[in-house]
Amino acid sequence: MLLKQLLQQPQTSSKLFVCDPFREPDHEELVKEVIGLANADVDGPRYILFGVNAGAMEGSGYVGIADSAMANLKKAHRLMSSMIEPVLHLAFIYDKINSKLVGALEIDGCDEGPYVVGQDFSEELSRGRCWIREGRELRAVHQSDLASKSTPAASGPHKLIEAPQLKVGFNDQADCKLLEMTVPDTSDPPFGGEKQKFKKSLNLKQTIKNVVETVTVQILRLGKTQNTTASTDMFSETETIFSGAADHYYFEEKALQLNLCVCNEGTESIEDVSIELGFPRISDFEIADHLYLSPFDKRSSNEIKNLGYPNVEVLAKAIMVRSSLDVLNPGSPVNAFRYALRMAVGPGMQKKKIAIVYKLRWQNEEVIGQGRLKIQFGEISA
Repeated sequence: MLLKQLLQQPQTSSKLFVCDPFREPDHEELVKEVIGLANADVDGPRYILFGVNAGAMEGSGYVGIADSAMANLKKAHRLMSSMIEPVLHLAFIYDKINSKLVGALEIDGCDEGPYVVGQDFSEELSRGRCWIREGRELRAVHQSDLASKSTPAASGPHKLIEAPQLKVGFNDQADCKLLEMTVPDTSDPPFGGEKQKFKKSLNLKQTIKNVVETVTVQILRLGKTQNTTASTDMFSETETIFSGAADHYYFEEKALQLNLCVCNEGTESIEDVSIELGFPRISDFEIADHLYLSPFDKRSSNEIKNLGYPNVEVLAKAIMVRSSLDVLNPGSPVNAFRYALRMAVGPGMQKKKIAIVYKLRWQNEEVIGQGRLKIQFGEISA
């Protein structure tokens, strides 16, 4: 009986979405529609209708759906129950009318909103994303802009604020989506093969002199030791110097520095925005997870931390970079990082291109912007 009532006026509204009967909807589309209808400013249950052509005359509008498609829709509605927060009551109803199989997904219990994507499933369905259906239009909004229906103070239509219009680009150019960079020449690292010579040499002081040419005060002090224990300590400390100098060379002296800018193209200032970048993890491409100073740099660890290098996390297949942004005032681009990101790029990256996926998050980790940038590497620079 309910299904027949829905079929009497199959027009998309804030309570009813009529799905295209000539194609099977994908999961992303259904999740967005369920969330949009659940957040709509109406009372009672809402519905998504399947198998009906809303533009046809009465009777001929029953297109129907295949049994296999119906089975897929039943599975999809169970999946959606786990993808949306807070919990919604979803039920699938169906019947044969004029020998055509038609159905509807009922969305009930919409009193605890706003309703959002509960966790990251795809680029489009990332945690915190939120929509609302207003008549024939489905709009992306911020969950914080939907007054909770469970709050007594909330009355009248939900206050909707357009999502901030944020643009992200390379360096200080918000419109720059493709950056061309040359691959640095890293063929002459400090100490070169002398590290192995050092390990085999009995005359440690002379080896160090030959390597660094100008003997620093610190290395001279290392070379004065005479006994076996002291020589072991000298060996360890000199190894540390060699290693620190190499790290500084690859991740600082020869590293490519990268920064992004974020521009607020709206009319209101916004705060508490963070940016998240995903880089591919491939050979001959690394990102420094902290600043690598020269082994002779005497700055304290607190001084280094206060420089504001972004947070870097190396995963199995990706490198994630996160950073909090300053206040985003309208029309004033802001650097994504206070201290530029260091990328160690080897010769194998010549003439290759990488894609960087970014997300902008706001209050409650809600995604308010996302996109893709690209870097094109050229040949080794002189």
